[in-house]
Amino acid sequence: MEAITERVGPASGQRLQPHQHAVAQPVSFAGTFGLYQPAEGAKQGVVRKCAVLFLQPWGFEEMCTHKLFRIMAEELACEGIASLRFDYPGTGDALDPPDRTLGLSLWQDTIRLALDVLAQKTGGLPVILLGHGLGASLGVGMAADLDGLAGFVAMAPVASGRAYLRELQFWARVIDDGLGLAEHLRPSGMTAIAGHVMPDAKASALKKTDFSAVQPHRSIPHLFVNRADRPGDGQLAKQMEAKGARVETVDYPGYDAMVGNPAMARMPMVAAENVISWIVRRAAALGEQKRPLATDPLAVSGQDEDQAHLDGGDFRETALRFGRGKRLYGILCEPTGPRCGASVLLLNTAYDRNAGWGRSGVAMARKLAGEGIASLRFDVANVGDSPPVPGLPDQVLYAETQYDDVEAALAVLEERSLLPSVVAGRCSGGYLGFSCMTKDHRIAGACLVNPFVFYWDKRRRVEDGLAVVPRSLDTYKHRLFQVQTLRRLWRGKVDVKNAIRNFALVSVRRVLNRLGLAQVFSRDVRLEHRAVRVAFAALAKRKTPLVLLYSEHDVGLDHFYQHFGPQGRKLERYPNVRTDILAETDHNFSPAAAQQRYFEEIKALALAVQASKLPAQQIKAGVSAGKEPVSEPEAS
Repeated sequence: MEAITERVGPASGQRLQPHQHAVAQPVSFAGTFGLYQPAEGAKQGVVRKCAVLFLQPWGFEEMCTHKLFRIMAEELACEGIASLRFDYPGTGDALDPPDRTLGLSLWQDTIRLALDVLAQKTGGLPVILLGHGLGASLGVGMAADLDGLAGFVAMAPVASGRAYLRELQFWARVIDDGLGLAEHLRPSGMTAIAGHVMPDAKASALKKTDFSAVQPHRSIPHLFVNRADRPGDGQLAKQMEAKGARVETVDYPGYDAMVGNPAMARMPMVAAENVISWIVRRAAALGEQKRPLATDPLAVSGQDEDQAHLDGGDFRETALRFGRGKRLYGILCEPTGPRCGASVLLLNTAYDRNAGWGRSGVAMARKLAGEGIASLRFDVANVGDSPPVPGLPDQVLYAETQYDDVEAALAVLEERSLLPSVVAGRCSGGYLGFSCMTKDHRIAGACLVNPFVFYWDKRRRVEDGLAVVPRSLDTYKHRLFQVQTLRRLWRGKVDVKNAIRNFALVSVRRVLNRLGLAQVFSRDVRLEHRAVRVAFAALAKRKTPLVLLYSEHDVGLDHFYQHFGPQGRKLERYPNVRTDILAETDHNFSPAAAQQRYFEEIKALALAVQASKLPAQQIKAGVSAGKEPVSEPEAS
């Protein structure tokens, strides 16, 4: 088999294919969305007698592996192997189950239903389960009772539910520390990580579950992909083998680089290649289907291959693929009642999938729909479920190529009569929203959270800018005298050299900004300053409303003050801009109060923009009646 690394970029797995890959085909079942990747058979022109069902991990680990699953599904498709990946109820883009007292059985039942969907799509081909983390362990526990399996792959499996919950607790603390989230703002009395909250019933069931005690499927081959520094991985494989399972093991290089900083995550392509090679060998042993690809069961199923739907009471969601060659994936969330306000375009942050940090994108979209406001959340190219564009750089953050993706999303809204639109985004998504707003007049307003910058120098490597992002000076002062920091310093767990460098950098920048000398000492800073002021002036001339929300210690404030002075006093010349700095929150706006404020600002902006676009007599009628101006609901 041709090595994956010969076709992908080394940093994050961009395939160097001569043609544009389409997004996998959306499906919906059991209150969740899935993506069915049909077998292309591009190499041999045949479809193998095997399919793969992906079983995702949970929480932050799922966010980190989501792109990996997409890459692996595309590789398997090229080998003639179809696959299905999906979200468990209450995770990702799935609906929240009405009964939160159900334990792991709800997710296990969904796995069984996913197998039925995959069988329908492929004509009942044998299935290899491919699970990661908790998903791998759920599969181990179920495999013996499932029919039609041809193999099982467990990547970084969970051996003990109790130990897993302890690891989650530690992992969550590391993430919250990295965000600088104050202790009293962190979730307590629950199982939570990176904004993901596990229902008590599932956490309680996990606590009592020892996956090493289950009986394995003895008739199928197993591949365990084990992390060398996690003894539990290897122990689970040994115990399954001792119980009669046919077990092979390989190492899992690159795991830690994948689950570190999401903005700089590197996909573990060596491990992925080992897994795909193993699956291809198992599939080859089952033979090949010589029928033409055009008679694939999906092609004659009569179902819409480009979209799927979920009804959630006061909202209806449509998963769709769009853009040239159906290269982008997104979810349109519309109210089931009368629609009002401008639509909202929710933009990715870094490489997070469109569901957002802690499912914040999902929650935002559905709350907006409850107020009658439609929204579209989507993955830009090479993020989440949207494949990369061949020939373009692997690094897409702060790249002008993302404008094409936003333009395609706006075209979707325009085709469905959902304009005007406002954009909302955080950090790099905030930068993208601001940049696109200056270029496309279909964007009638923006609400941006903690934008890192308003201008990006094309000569600057994104990796250099993100590798060591300094905190604000106020954050350094606050953290310096924390007992936690002193303990870490004493134990040698603080990069003192880097901390001093960042502290000095931020201090100098703060002094220069306050003295108004930043532009004096640097030609590049002068050019950046001019570009930012020109962009703000253009938006002011168009009277395009812009809302900027910052957490009080965010590093983006230093860039903001550089252009608009301390506390943004120079913004007075731009009456269309409103800024607020929020206490008691972090860069991601994790606390519920910060999320609510973000929602209220977007809602108010969408309603205000739509009112300004309606005929004067319609606005007057709505206001005089004491109601929000509304437009007739549009057909989707």
